[in-house]
Amino acid sequence: MTSMSSVPVTARLVGLRLHQRREPGGAPQAPAVKALLDLEERNRQRAVDEQALRDLVAEMRAQVQAMPAAVQGRLDEIAGIAVELGLGIAREIVGAALDDGQVDPTATVARCLADCVHGSDRADLVVRLHPEDVAAVQTNLQNMPELARELDASTIVADATVPRGGVKAETGAGRLHYDPREVLQRICDEVRREASA
Repeated sequence: MTSMSSVPVTARLVGLRLHQRREPGGAPQAPAVKALLDLEERNRQRAVDEQALRDLVAEMRAQVQAMPAAVQGRLDEIAGIAVELGLGIAREIVGAALDDGQVDPTATVARCLADCVHGSDRADLVVRLHPEDVAAVQTNLQNMPELARELDASTIVADATVPRGGVKAETGAGRLHYDPREVLQRICDEVRREASA
């Protein structure tokens, strides 16, 4: 439905045709008006969609920028777990080898015999070994003729307080204590320190 109205203007107009955008019931009156209204609604929806897409892209960009720090944090956690797992496995392997008598303390005893600083008595070196290590060490030392004199001037004693693979050497000038588990613990501490640095 159209209506005719006069509008006061400086130039004389014959008439102006005005269209109502919607009928009283809310439905568009003409197909052209409906098309314009649909276009306006599509433009409004497009603007909303574009803004949502911009927001999504901004959020994705922020997530991508935060990813290296998050990945590094996870890697640090995993590295700590991996180090502890590796050290735990190493302790189990060394412990099992010590318990089975696979760690031979002969090299440590030979070093004690060769490098020992004696006190006033040349024959004051006492080497204490775990009872299960004594026979093997004495047999191995017999195959080292260069240490025969030092071996004759020392005493090898079985001592149950010494752990398997361990050595305690005593002279009037001082003492030496060697325990493979303590050595492993020092190595573990150093590895942890390096891993956390």
